[in-house]
Amino acid sequence: MIQRLTGRIWLIEGGKGGRYPYAHSLYLRDGGGVLFDCGSDLQDILRLKKEAGLRVIVMTHYHEDHFHFLHTLPEVEVWATEEDAPALESFEVLLDRYGVVGSEWEPFFRKLLTEKFSYRPRRIARRIADGERLRFGRTESTAILAPGHTPGHLCLQFPSDGVLFLADYDLTGFGPWYGDKPGSIEAFRRSAKRLAEIGSGIHVVSHEIPVHRGNIGPKMDAYLSHIDRREETLRDFLRQPHGIREIIDRRIVYGEGHPGPWFDYGEWALLSKHLEGMLARGEAAREGDRYVVQRGGHSSTLAGDTPQHDT
Repeated sequence: MIQRLTGRIWLIEGGKGGRYPYAHSLYLRDGGGVLFDCGSDLQDILRLKKEAGLRVIVMTHYHEDHFHFLHTLPEVEVWATEEDAPALESFEVLLDRYGVVGSEWEPFFRKLLTEKFSYRPRRIARRIADGERLRFGRTESTAILAPGHTPGHLCLQFPSDGVLFLADYDLTGFGPWYGDKPGSIEAFRRSAKRLAEIGSGIHVVSHEIPVHRGNIGPKMDAYLSHIDRREETLRDFLRQPHGIREIIDRRIVYGEGHPGPWFDYGEWALLSKHLEGMLARGEAAREGDRYVVQRGGHSSTLAGDTPQHDT
């Protein structure tokens, strides 16, 4: 479904209400036609391309639910940030960014990304920098680099239209994703707070409820609170020593009833970031192949240690 947000900026709603494996897109009816992300609705994308044109696809980042239909448009120029472009140009870089190379999940992700999501390397024609002004016909957008979700996650502000595309800073009830190998909890927090302070009238996100109007400060605070709840639950669980498989099976992030490698990966990708911070702050220690909270607040584990996934 297509929704007109302004005269020139249109929302293409993703399948399943914008839930994974889909993601909402923006379409700019200016500058020959510009699509922001390519994982919403293929028929709507192709219809807009035919009726109004499509000159450029701007990728907010390299995740599969955002490049889902990119392979169907091989003739269209693709732009991305300097930091995220390598993962769109190389499958091996993409797998490394997901942190699955050499892990038990590597075969699963190789198949998932190439077969279900049809990953094809794409040459990135333009690399976008933070603060860069992008002009598409009569429309100007400011690029906002928002690291934490991915190292080069791109948000786009359209000042004259009062629109800010937050992409995967998506304000959903699931909470933030910072589980990629270069992902960072603290960077995610900083980016989220920066975005909330911009003060646009219309905020568009990639998943679930697509449009949020007015002040999003309270919504962003609620969204970020999932980070603290995950860590507190992990901390409670580690009052007794537990290994990686036990941490994964506890299903702190996804809850019960979500079996399989995708959810195993997601649990460890996120919780390992928390555990890494707890180890560095002396709040947890590694005892053999298990982890435990340090009641005294000081860990015998070196601050530089990180949780290891032994496969």
